Amino acid sequence: MKAFILAAISSLTLVAGPLYAQDDGYSEVVVVSGVRRSSLSGSATAVVAPPPVIGLKRQADSAVRNIEIVSDSREEAMRRQEVQTMLFDAIDRAKRNGFTLVTGQFELVEVTKANWKDLFPGLAGTEDSQDDEDDDSYDDDDDNQPPPAFEDSGSIMVVRLKVKTKLDGSIGNAQQAIDKFVKSVPATGRSQIEQTGGLALTIINPEQYRDEIYRRIAAGATHAMSFYGAEYGLDVTGLDKSIAWKQVSNTEVFLYIPYGFSIKK
Repeated sequence: MKAFILAAISSLTLVAGPLYAQDDGYSEVVVVSGVRRSSLSGSATAVVAPPPVIGLKRQADSAVRNIEIVSDSREEAMRRQEVQTMLFDAIDRAKRNGFTLVTGQFELVEVTKANWKDLFPGLAGTEDSQDDEDDDSYDDDDDNQPPPAFEDSGSIMVVRLKVKTKLDGSIGNAQQAIDKFVKSVPATGRSQIEQTGGLALTIINPEQYRDEIYRRIAAGATHAMSFYGAEYGLDVTGLDKSIAWKQVSNTEVFLYIPYGFSIKK
């Protein structure tokens, strides 16, 4: 399942700066921290303009946390076996306990036993380990690029992915659930699993809320128009733009379209 995602931020600290999403036919999961949108090409871009007043505030759907599976065994073959074994165990336990393992910096893809070799070819031994990247970047600035999804330094092998849990309570409950899941995955040899960064929020397919946002914009514009005479007209712009979103609390997001309207004679 593809998903647009914004990188997790420590302790869910709110930040300024937007990103926008376009419905491409998939059930998209958008991870929110700050304000973001996806461009028409589907890539994520920052938006500096402040959001408008009218939009839709709702609870996020899930929370995600970055995790790493690491082995420092001496032999490369042993490191690979240990990381693979722990990854398979994590996949099985996630499926049984209502979690989802995903990879990707902005477009999330579920990690399964059927596709892990395609997602982590370096771990599978089918490609140069340096080719495994947490791809779907939105910025050409190398300083903003995430670390690769897989790498082997010659002494330490690591695979990087994310664990996702449904957000049906407080953010603290989500973190406790992820803590419990991570601790449940048994080590294999010298491998271990670690959490990194902070929690981030997800929103499923923002485009599904477009009509509701349209209704709210229409109601607001019509109300404003009611204070003027019949000789005035209403001009609404920006309704063809992509959905944007902003994190507004530990568990809530504000979805909007960067519209504008004016009242003229």
